[in-house]
Amino acid sequence: MSAAAGNLDFFVQPDPGKIQGSGEYPSHALGASILRLTARKELPSSPSVILIGLDDFRQSSESLDTPLRSWEAAADWIRAALYTLPYGKQFPSVADLGNMIPGRSFEDTLTAMAQVSSDLRELGHIPVWMGGSLPLLRGIFKGFKGNGPTDVSVVSSRTHFKTGPGLSPYEFVLRSLVEYDSLHLFNLSCLAGQGHYQEAGEPELLEQMRFEQLRLGPLRQHPDWAEPLLRSSAFTVFSLSSVRWSDTDGNLYSGPNGLFAHEFCQLSHYAGANELLKAAFFCDYFPSDSPPSPTTELSGTQTQSHAGAHVLAQGIWYLLEGISQRCDDTPRINSRNYTRYTMALPGEHELIFVKSQKSGRWWIEVTLPVPAGSRKERSLLVPCTYDDYLKATSGELPDRWWRIHQKYLQ
Repeated sequence: MSAAAGNLDFFVQPDPGKIQGSGEYPSHALGASILRLTARKELPSSPSVILIGLDDFRQSSESLDTPLRSWEAAADWIRAALYTLPYGKQFPSVADLGNMIPGRSFEDTLTAMAQVSSDLRELGHIPVWMGGSLPLLRGIFKGFKGNGPTDVSVVSSRTHFKTGPGLSPYEFVLRSLVEYDSLHLFNLSCLAGQGHYQEAGEPELLEQMRFEQLRLGPLRQHPDWAEPLLRSSAFTVFSLSSVRWSDTDGNLYSGPNGLFAHEFCQLSHYAGANELLKAAFFCDYFPSDSPPSPTTELSGTQTQSHAGAHVLAQGIWYLLEGISQRCDDTPRINSRNYTRYTMALPGEHELIFVKSQKSGRWWIEVTLPVPAGSRKERSLLVPCTYDDYLKATSGELPDRWWRIHQKYLQ
């Protein structure tokens, strides 16, 4: 175990006056079962979900260099709402590291996050970060360095690829991810984006990079289209900005349009059911008042004044439920639990689809370009939808096949 993971020097536990002790929750509640970690306790020996709070908002606004004091309570508000929810059947074990102490600079925070992210994943744990603002995703992703090409999905109202002058880092954080961390980034999926928040050229830029977009309209009409994108990702980010005003509070980047809260939770469930998921981040909640107290949110009262905390807490709950329902159905050679469908397309293209008999989920086999000097053909199984299969039966090459194939040509 590394020094960072063993000593937990990066963290401070929530004030007991704000977050109740485990003995004060009903036996069925998450708060009664979550292991509270301190410098004197070790991480669980078996793979677990590790909760981590974040209080750094320094790159969330162009006009504020330091966070409002009330924003620093975001992680504890989310935690307070989460602890009152029930511990579901077959949930994974859950431990809470507390809140990470912000570094002297924003880059210091990112460096510490990268170390903790890497350490926890090496031990087989899934870190789930909560609080803070979207630009912190770079710290988590830096922890994937050395693990090969990684797929990332981001659920947000924006695509974060703006290029104009005078922008806050929040507006171009994904462009920064590509510019500075592209060596271990393979695919990026942007979900729930809204066109009126994009500047001219953003969609075209994403298209040129062969990244994937699922805008709010198509996503709400076909939520199952999001499932393969989330199933492909090792790291998924959930911004509260993706949820409409009517379903949340404390969000500087939301608006009258967006996901309903239950749709947000459905996406989180998809992410949890993904066996490839190695980290998740729930962010962009900006509470307007002081930290919680045991007489308000901790009693389980669902007050609309902190709806944002409850939306993110329930998103984490559905992530845990998704993890508990994993069925180990990733296709393997010579497995009998899958049905293979082979079809010919015009132009001598042959497509192979694989369907899991356990879950009904689909994959498509993508033939990869043969490297120079090699005679051996390679292929890759990529998550897809039943709609992709139907599209192929009509003689149309599915979009996911084309994108992945093109990325290997770059």
